[in-house]
Amino acid sequence: MMCENATKLASDELDRRLSIGETLRLRLHLFGCDACSGFVRQIGMMRKATRRYVATDASDKGDR
Repeated sequence: MMCENATKLASDELDRRLSIGETLRLRLHLFGCDACSGFVRQIGMMRKATRRYVATDASDKGDR
């Protein structure tokens, strides 16, 4: 799998459940590609940060 396809699948995974075949191909690619593994880590951190921000913002609004 080319990196372009792997990063697309990794991004798609944020919005939908990947098929078994897509998941296997992505994981196999990530096993051997440090760049794409880094990309997946980065989007995971951004997702966590966004969720924390939204949760914090929602709790701040509840205090008013």
